[in-house]
Amino acid sequence: MKKQRKSRGLGMTFIIVCLVLSGCGAGTQEAALGSAEEYVQAAKTALAGQDSFTANFDATIAMNNAGRGSMTTRGTVTFVKEPLYMKVDTDMGFDNGSQRYILYLQKGEEEKNEDGVNQYMNYDGQWTEMTLQKTDAMNSVQIYNTAENMETLLAAAENCTMQENGGKAVISADIPAEKLYDVEAAGRFFQIAGMSSLSEVYFKGTGDVPVTFVLDKKTGAPISYEIDLAQALEKVTNNVLSELSSDNESSGITVQTYRISSELTQLGNVKAGEIPDEVKSSAINYEREISMLESDE
Repeated sequence: MKKQRKSRGLGMTFIIVCLVLSGCGAGTQEAALGSAEEYVQAAKTALAGQDSFTANFDATIAMNNAGRGSMTTRGTVTFVKEPLYMKVDTDMGFDNGSQRYILYLQKGEEEKNEDGVNQYMNYDGQWTEMTLQKTDAMNSVQIYNTAENMETLLAAAENCTMQENGGKAVISADIPAEKLYDVEAAGRFFQIAGMSSLSEVYFKGTGDVPVTFVLDKKTGAPISYEIDLAQALEKVTNNVLSELSSDNESSGITVQTYRISSELTQLGNVKAGEIPDEVKSSAINYEREISMLESDE
């Protein structure tokens, strides 16, 4: 009997030690994510290697002295890496109205160009079709790649602090000025403003950029990000205008707002959709039209 009690006691001790050392259970997992840096690392780990997602996207830009007023872009994104499928469906709002913009990307079809990417785009009610190299195609929609861009921002973020809000971990951080050029180049965050792919020289004088991440409180899984690029865009734009001005006395522009946010609605296990037949049949392929005209000459 004594041996049996001793055996049970050792067994219980072993179980307790295993629980402590292995971090089993939701409670210990939550306790392991105590600091902002640990949450950031957990989010980076969750994003690494993910090959599909769905997301909501929101961008607002407002400028003075630029002849463009304000613009909002709100919509949804579906992305599957292999075989490539992407759909961007947004409403673009302007001071004098709005315009729906829909874009599909799909791995090239064998009979057309299996090494390229087929792009179908609807703007102002008309579908167009063209074939792009994969790098060019992905660069053209990089700003909508929520998972990849959030990973880029998390990797560059410094001065992280955390607050809990409704069961979520809200991380406030900065993108240091010296990292801003590389971050913008990777994420194409100035794309909507028409100022992407600029030389690094135009980023001179930019300051740190505030960014906010919302993560799951228990697991650190990524939920959303928001970045405020107003001051950065204003500085970069005015640097460009100053160089273009013949008298070096450009009045410059004021960027009141340039904010981008995106929320992951599903990370992983997303199935590719289908491009509707009516889209393919009605799309104008200008490359083909030009080629046919040239062959007739």
